[in-house]
Amino acid sequence: MSDPDPVIELTPKNPFSWKVVAMFVIAWAVVFALVYELKSTTIRLLLPVIGIVFLVYLVVCTIYLIKNRK
Repeated sequence: MSDPDPVIELTPKNPFSWKVVAMFVIAWAVVFALVYELKSTTIRLLLPVIGIVFLVYLVVCTIYLIKNRK
């Protein structure tokens, strides 16, 4: 009989990505510029929404990394 295939250990990927962080920063800057130019109160509501979603992303990534520590 032939030798059994070696076991491949899969490690989880890191959910944190600098591309996602850059996307949040660019989106926040674009909305900030739109608020400044258009002086619209409706668009102004997007600033805290983007900030809260970014904060949730960072918290989830942190919890995931702490959970998978060895």
